[in-house]
Amino acid sequence: MFIHTYEQVKDWRGATLWLVAAFMTPKENRKEITKWCYKTDGAPGMNTFTKQTRWKDSIQYGEVYFISKEDLMMFVLRWS
Repeated sequence: MFIHTYEQVKDWRGATLWLVAAFMTPKENRKEITKWCYKTDGAPGMNTFTKQTRWKDSIQYGEVYFISKEDLMMFVLRWS
């Protein structure tokens, strides 16, 4: 599967807020990707203990948003 990565949404300081992995895949594979992301990175959205968002789920639209480069790289290595 081909995965295109890019940075999105810079704040007023010019810092990157999201690292995006965009892909085209059939619906059957999206369920597998979703399971893997939940298992590897936990639930999307705000973590109540760390007060940080690790990733954002937009798999149904062919995108996954990450905060850290490490998480993005793990996703790319697993699914490309």
